[in-house]
Amino acid sequence: MGKRGENAFKRNDAIRALQSARDGGLEPAMMEVILGPDGTTTFRVYGDRAASTDSTPDAAGAKQWNQEIAKLKATPKGRGQ
Repeated sequence: MGKRGENAFKRNDAIRALQSARDGGLEPAMMEVILGPDGTTTFRVYGDRAASTDSTPDAAGAKQWNQEIAKLKATPKGRGQ
């Protein structure tokens, strides 16, 4: 087995973090890698619904945006305004 060396980002640890999230029932959508001042690495795995809830202002804005896009897609080309 090879030596790990001084590499701050540890690929196998990231793969294990993703696999643990999947085993726990979370479908990973994003991973955040945090390098601590003492050289520790923390992996945070977020699912596809981590950033949006119905109560957040961003989600309400995104919902309104998607509704407007759906209206534009529903109008035939050349018949808009």
